[in-house]
Amino acid sequence: MLDTWILAWAHVLSAVGWLGGGMLFAFVVGPALSNLSPAASGEFLLKVVPGVVRFFQIFAGLTILFGLLLLYNMGGASLFDMSTSYGVDLSIGVTLAIVAFVESEFVASPAQLKAVRMIREMKAAGLDHPAADFPKAVRMATLTAQVTLVLLLATSAFMVGAGFY
Repeated sequence: MLDTWILAWAHVLSAVGWLGGGMLFAFVVGPALSNLSPAASGEFLLKVVPGVVRFFQIFAGLTILFGLLLLYNMGGASLFDMSTSYGVDLSIGVTLAIVAFVESEFVASPAQLKAVRMIREMKAAGLDHPAADFPKAVRMATLTAQVTLVLLLATSAFMVGAGFY
């Protein structure tokens, strides 16, 4: 019983870190960046985004890891009984979480790190303006982060819904 409690809290706190960080960036940091000068925005990207990407990768991985351990500890496949509302919500929630994890790790993170790499290359070349395709890279990084956030919000809705059955 105690191990289930510990795994549940570890899973929930990891998910809070992943989702909360995404919400902070989507609703506070991202909009604030558009108010900064290109130089300040570039400096922010260089200094903050690599650490933020690492933060998201760690918390996303921990969320999935603790979630799988929790599922195993609670009974594994028997929990996915599609004849119950709990099983349906849990199945949808797990599927969305895995999709969010894959999208975050293999689409959003590389897109964000590409924008950082472009700023680094600009500075190394001694240029005072980014490459012409930099705005497109930033839009892609923003869009993929927003997709991850929507997936995580949907995941949370189904996981919380499963908890009430």
